Amino acid sequence: MKHILISSLLALTLGMTGCDSSTQHPEDLPWQVTLSPDGNPQVFHLDVGTATLKDVIERFHSFPEMAVFAHESGKRTLEAYFGTQRVGLFEAKIIAEMQADSPMLDKFQQENTKREGMASGQWKYTLSEGNIKVTDSLRMDKLIYMPVIDYDPDIVMARFGVPDERLPSTQESVEYWFYPAKGLAILMNSDGKEVFYYATKQHFAALKQGLLAAKSPKDQYDK
Repeated sequence: MKHILISSLLALTLGMTGCDSSTQHPEDLPWQVTLSPDGNPQVFHLDVGTATLKDVIERFHSFPEMAVFAHESGKRTLEAYFGTQRVGLFEAKIIAEMQADSPMLDKFQQENTKREGMASGQWKYTLSEGNIKVTDSLRMDKLIYMPVIDYDPDIVMARFGVPDERLPSTQESVEYWFYPAKGLAILMNSDGKEVFYYATKQHFAALKQGLLAAKSPKDQYDK
């Protein structure tokens, strides 16, 4: 069933050139990645590294939940969680990781409206309404795309090409595929859903290190 579903959906993407573009956007596909003049990935009509949170909101016509995630290692990220969105023909959960310096993250954590522990071991600090207002102009460092459907390795290989590296994770069913020239990393999960990460050239090495160092792949998408 998995193979039939993916094959059917991919066939649709190749045969929809005559469809009404106002209702279908077959060009908004996760494997359609181009590079900006700075060498950063451009995908879903967003330039990772240049697009602001306001740009991402306008692109998906949705307001995200904003939160700081603090890991036990000391690493912190500011993430905009857009939930499940229809992007082109497919549905996926979308997360944008935004640039924020330490003083800003400190402020967001201290003035949080909710603090909760995550199964991954991280702490989640939900931003206050006042602090959300100041995040519009922040730029996106990373875009995470978590499709509702599963992708088989042969489909990924056909659409994204051969990865530069295929490295194992701490979980037997998971392998990471890295495409540094595209600013792309893919969590391939033979026992679950895949996760696509698009990162700036400047942050790609840190992305790779973080993925490989995670105690469990669930650390990367337990939001």
